[in-house]
Amino acid sequence: VGKTTVAAKLCKKYKIHHISVKEVIQEKTRDMSGAGSDSGGYEEAAAAKDKDLEEIQGQLTEHQISVILKEKLNSKPCRNHGFVLDGLLETYEQAKMIFSDEEPEREDSGLTFEISSYNKLTTPEYVFVLDASDDFLKRRVEGLPEIRRGERRYNWDEFESRLVRYRELSKAEETLQDFFDHRKIHLEHIEVSTDDLKYTGVMRKITEIVGAPKNYGLSPVEQEEENRRREDERRQKQAAEATERKQRKEALLAEMAAQYKDWQENLFKMKRQECELLEAQANPLRNYLMKFLMPSVVEVTTDCLKIKPDDPVDFLAEHLLRK
Repeated sequence: VGKTTVAAKLCKKYKIHHISVKEVIQEKTRDMSGAGSDSGGYEEAAAAKDKDLEEIQGQLTEHQISVILKEKLNSKPCRNHGFVLDGLLETYEQAKMIFSDEEPEREDSGLTFEISSYNKLTTPEYVFVLDASDDFLKRRVEGLPEIRRGERRYNWDEFESRLVRYRELSKAEETLQDFFDHRKIHLEHIEVSTDDLKYTGVMRKITEIVGAPKNYGLSPVEQEEENRRREDERRQKQAAEATERKQRKEALLAEMAAQYKDWQENLFKMKRQECELLEAQANPLRNYLMKFLMPSVVEVTTDCLKIKPDDPVDFLAEHLLRK
């Protein structure tokens, strides 16, 4: 009905750990095979790591699974950040093995009472049940792609068997709901009756009950990854800024060089035009001097060389005035 999808969405929204039994068992068997030590009954499951995970799970008793799961729920990441437990719990006894502390007995007025104690650090604060009718679930399975229906869990016979078992367990003398009710943790039932693949309605109802995400601090590993990510971003930003500055500088230098070249060309043109203008303006005077003055100057200069007067300048001036 979509519990795994909803669990993943909740973990992403609230930044908490997604705990599924298969993944926990897989992690445990991997650790056991890597350690190579006596594991108190888990060796056979660890040696079967190449088998299908469901077969590995089938080799473990409920007690062994509860021990593995309790160890995971008591780990620092789960206790510090929180978790979403996806699946597994079907019966009162399963919940009791996983969440209950030792239950001492006390006598009161001659009668013996069992004290309902539980581990508040690992017992969920909220328990949500996604309810759907048998017809809706069957339609969902029938609508799955052929490749998905070939999987064991979606095999029609397997599906019907699991559905019948689930309905029977809900009618047992002591149900899973009873375990939480006795501890004042009331199950929240959410009806699933539409093919909303994004589970928008379900997520809205859950977040309304749970509230806004709390700002849990990062674990050392997460903090290290975050620091590394920020350092990478800082370096990339610095490299990008350096490249941008270099490109701007090169573009500015190229623009200045082009402007300087244009300025030199314009200056050369202006000087040439100025020279041409001055030359054009000087032509009438030059022609006048060459025609009327230069012959007299040449003549008086020749006479001056012959006579060699005491004051050549006065001699030249008197000669020109006479002319």
